[in-house]
Amino acid sequence: MRLIDKPMKSNTKHNRIQRKLLVGIVYPLLLVAAICTMVPLLWLISSSFKTADEIFAVPIRWLPKLPPRITSSPYILSNVYPKVKKPHSVDNNSWKTLQPELETVIWNKAQQHFVEILTQSNSVFTQQLQTEIIEGVWQLHVTTLPVEFWDRTNDSIVTEIEKSIIPETIETILNNIYRQTVLETIEIEDIEFNRYKIDNINWNTASEVIKLIQQSQGSTLKTNLSYNFEDVNDVILLTNVKSPVAIERIRRIILPVHGDASYHHLTLTITSNATTYKPTHPYILDNALRKDTMWRLHGIPGELEASQMTMQQIISKQDMIKGQITQGTTNNLSLKLTIHRPSYISIVWDKFTSNYSKLWKAVPYNRYFINSVFIATASTLLALFFCSLGGFAFAKYQFRGKTILFGIVLASMMVPFQVLLVPLFGLMYDIGWLNSYNAIIFPFSVGAFGVFLMRHFIVTIPSELLDAARIDGCSEFGIYYRIVLPIIKPALGALTIYTFLSSWNGYLWPLIVLRDETKYTLPIGLANLIGIYRQDYGMLMAGTLLSLLPIVILFLAMQREFVQGITLGSVKE
Repeated sequence: MRLIDKPMKSNTKHNRIQRKLLVGIVYPLLLVAAICTMVPLLWLISSSFKTADEIFAVPIRWLPKLPPRITSSPYILSNVYPKVKKPHSVDNNSWKTLQPELETVIWNKAQQHFVEILTQSNSVFTQQLQTEIIEGVWQLHVTTLPVEFWDRTNDSIVTEIEKSIIPETIETILNNIYRQTVLETIEIEDIEFNRYKIDNINWNTASEVIKLIQQSQGSTLKTNLSYNFEDVNDVILLTNVKSPVAIERIRRIILPVHGDASYHHLTLTITSNATTYKPTHPYILDNALRKDTMWRLHGIPGELEASQMTMQQIISKQDMIKGQITQGTTNNLSLKLTIHRPSYISIVWDKFTSNYSKLWKAVPYNRYFINSVFIATASTLLALFFCSLGGFAFAKYQFRGKTILFGIVLASMMVPFQVLLVPLFGLMYDIGWLNSYNAIIFPFSVGAFGVFLMRHFIVTIPSELLDAARIDGCSEFGIYYRIVLPIIKPALGALTIYTFLSSWNGYLWPLIVLRDETKYTLPIGLANLIGIYRQDYGMLMAGTLLSLLPIVILFLAMQREFVQGITLGSVKE
């Protein structure tokens, strides 16, 4: 007995050691693998809240930044470029003398290209600008010089760098660090789509927190705004415009704005005679690019005009009285431009939802989403019905040529879909299904894989159970509906996820068949966000993240059936 117990105890101890090794090595490896598979999803979620500068930042920025608290504009962004570092081939003693000389030369050379900015800035502002300009020139220009360049004398190095600084480099750096709101010349568009440019607009303000600097660049009159929000939350600009058409015939007022990326709200109020137009939502200064803000007074916007600010008409009793007194002056427009600083929570919300709001304005995303849901749902339901019927026939019925026919079905799985594109396109053309949902749904309503999967599940159902149902008077379709379908729920769950994913992610065939943009699916619509003239990857990430929601919901709903479908038959009784 002792000789028998001793091997048993050693085996138990050995099993415990193996279990500890399994827990200590395999489980951490599985955890690392799970984290690695989650990295793309986490990057997708993070990028959907980022601006373009954050997405392409070097080094890589994993989390989006909180927006700055901007109380005054113009302002300088800090830490855009890394600090000046000593080249490796320059010794420390030489660098102590060379660095101040280089910084002085860079700054003196750069000042020649933005003298007008320095005239409106204070000393602190100038110091910040000087630091960022020097670091920018060093990063974009000096660090690219070859190593042998630093073997020269200090005077030669300084002279060569001074000669090599070009205006384009300074302009690039300035655009990256300098933020200011600029207004340009207004245009008025009538209901017949004729545009009239309004020259010589003079914005006025009675507030001391804002200064206006007007300058002409060619035929364009620009108004640079310099404001301070330390004591107030609103700055107001006023002007009067003589419109070439009556206000009832104005479709849009177009105001080009160069934003300062402060996430402040810009609203335009228009008053003429007894009528006042106020926007339903503000324009958010969420970037530092020039953009035509369009304030629509009349007319129905098209699909490409979703980003316009709709104006709401308001008529008060006092305005009615004024309208009776000032009849005949309906072409005189009073414009009131308000820049509002919202709460910081609202600024954070605007920043993190910027890509999502722009997505809805840039493309008809709702329409794409509905199209994809309809096509994927219809394709999945038809595939479940026909594949389960086909699998039932191959599994439980005996007929001539059954083996050959099933072999043909399996052989069709080996044919690449690309081979079928041309004949399938010709068939759709002949029956008149091009540019329709039918061409996407019905050709894939029966798949060889689905029939194969259903057949192998239904084979496991005892034939005696079906014979008993026939004896009880159940029809063949009743047997399929009342007995077979409830038993093969796990297989139906697995096929549902497979078919829905295939249809939801389908890109090539819908791209070939569909011509009307209103019928596009999500993959096509999202692909159109990236083109030659538009590369907004933040919107693409936001749209892609939203497109994952139906898939996640479907998997959670069908998770139990899906897992059962995978594990069915894996346990031997």
